[in-house]
Amino acid sequence: MTRHRMLAAGVLAAVAWTGGAAGPASAANVPAGFRISILAHVPEARELAVCGETLFVGTKRSSVYAIPLNGRGGARQVATGLAAPNGVACQNGRLYVAMRDRVSSWPVRPGGELAGPRVDVFTSLPDKAHHGLRYIRFGPDGRLYLSIGSPCNICQPQGLEGSIIRMGPDGSGRETVATGIRNSVGFDWSPGTGTLFFTDNGADGMGDNRPPDELNEVRQAGSWYGFPYFGGTDRLAGFENQAPPRQQTPPAFNFPAHVATLGMDFYRGGQFPLEFRGDAFVAEHGSWNRSVPDGYQVVAVSFRGGQPTGSRAFATSLGRPVDVKELPDGSLAISADTPGVIYRVSYGE
Repeated sequence: MTRHRMLAAGVLAAVAWTGGAAGPASAANVPAGFRISILAHVPEARELAVCGETLFVGTKRSSVYAIPLNGRGGARQVATGLAAPNGVACQNGRLYVAMRDRVSSWPVRPGGELAGPRVDVFTSLPDKAHHGLRYIRFGPDGRLYLSIGSPCNICQPQGLEGSIIRMGPDGSGRETVATGIRNSVGFDWSPGTGTLFFTDNGADGMGDNRPPDELNEVRQAGSWYGFPYFGGTDRLAGFENQAPPRQQTPPAFNFPAHVATLGMDFYRGGQFPLEFRGDAFVAEHGSWNRSVPDGYQVVAVSFRGGQPTGSRAFATSLGRPVDVKELPDGSLAISADTPGVIYRVSYGE
């Protein structure tokens, strides 16, 4: 895999900066011609969801926040007392929130306020803290997709663990989309083919450079992606001599080990230059157990003919980025749980 470092970069000064000048190493870097700003401060910001003129933000602890996209005010808390409400998604005027143990929804009033009683959509999630931060998104089929991590470093998943499932907006018609997953915290559908791609975190404790983090492609519902027998195409510790139960679907693309790929978003807008259109922006949360740290950036994964062909650094020194979502004007929102910031990246402003 080829990784390109963007040489024309800049810094985040005060709340905004336009690419092209040198600056402090601790500030965010974006390519020349791009502008990066702080949209809002949200403690432990995680998944993002655009709902009309409001950006909702899930968190690791107990609250969900709303940010008006019209510039009238900062982030405000709209729900609290929840169990790790990491995942957020919006559909037909309702906000869906994926917690460690359930998925619930609320009607959204104009201005981003949540109204009416909370409705539990699905309540049978394995309530385990390890890899218990859920990611959700509505697919082009109108169904709600939900990732469920394996509650371990390397182990045999049980029940719904280590899978991506989908269901109707009311929780009906649940179906398994993919299994054999260690921990996926990001997915999206290719605008060219409509194919689902998802990130998956590789296992720890097997050295600096293996196994890789993965970008996987779902061509057939119910495919098996190898965990815990494989990480990428590497055999995982403790399962090296055990026969896999079925044929593995190998990764479509390998990221470096331990960069912790999380949220991803295919770029569909018209604001960014042509070279980025149709590519996937992927948040690398960053390594915690590598002798030389890696990640801590958003990369652009190039797609040609519906397949990933390489990645290059796009926005660096962000802290620990978690999710990426395109905003209605074609700019990009990036969440970072450390330091608790939502960035906005635009071009040509």
